[in-house]
Amino acid sequence: MKRNVLGKGIDAIISNKPTVEVDDKGYIEIDIDEIYPNPYQPRKKFSVEKIKELADSLTESGMIQPVVVYKEENKYFLMVGERRWRAAQFLKWKQIPAIVKNLTQNDLIIGALVENIQREDLNPIEVAEGIEMLIKEMGLTQEKAGEKLGMNRSTLTNYLRLLKLPEAVKESVITGAITQGHARAILALEDNALILEALSRILKNGFSVRQAEKLVKSLTKEKITPQIKEDPDVRKTEDRLARTLSTRVKLSYAKNGKGKIEIFFNQLEEFDRLYKLLIKE
Repeated sequence: MKRNVLGKGIDAIISNKPTVEVDDKGYIEIDIDEIYPNPYQPRKKFSVEKIKELADSLTESGMIQPVVVYKEENKYFLMVGERRWRAAQFLKWKQIPAIVKNLTQNDLIIGALVENIQREDLNPIEVAEGIEMLIKEMGLTQEKAGEKLGMNRSTLTNYLRLLKLPEAVKESVITGAITQGHARAILALEDNALILEALSRILKNGFSVRQAEKLVKSLTKEKITPQIKEDPDVRKTEDRLARTLSTRVKLSYAKNGKGKIEIFFNQLEEFDRLYKLLIKE
């Protein structure tokens, strides 16, 4: 039996079938300045180059497929077609063809997320944030959210786990410096300092996902065979410093109050970043 990847009812939400306000062409022309982005759009970044490429296509062929919008408080908000809308703005068009639909808030959240996932327009962190928003806004369990998105529970859970990563790791996923596979591998460390150390080594050495998994295993072995009994307050302070500096930090001190803080880096670029951060340049 073929699985419905859209989830129940999603096809109707993002299809180009109007529910209100159409002329004999099946759509209406709307002033581009009267259209606003979807407030539930999970996609955060749009490639300027790709928008320009799309603008070139629109110049040559026109907008073959209308955008889909909904109306709220006399304003039109995008449901489908934000890239086309941005490209039309780039071309300084006055109007664009649009299909107006009656949609609920739930429709908007689900539809925007599904459309972007299907078109592979989202990076894994944006997908995770979109799923989290869906769960919170609609009060869903992970199982129910998976049903609405046509996504199995384990896949959905793996996306949500990415949100537990330190910001430096999430940014690396967003920029494509590492893959979701790398991120899932280092999540097994469950320690921010070690996670950041693993990230640094992966980036420096260009590790594959398999190599990253081996690195995690070696770091895990180091962690479970401590040389001395750790002070929980010291570890808590180390973790806080590691989150602030986005790198591994080691704190040690003696009973007389003397001690030292070690800040780790693996390349000169990272040292330069830490140096500027510490002296507030």
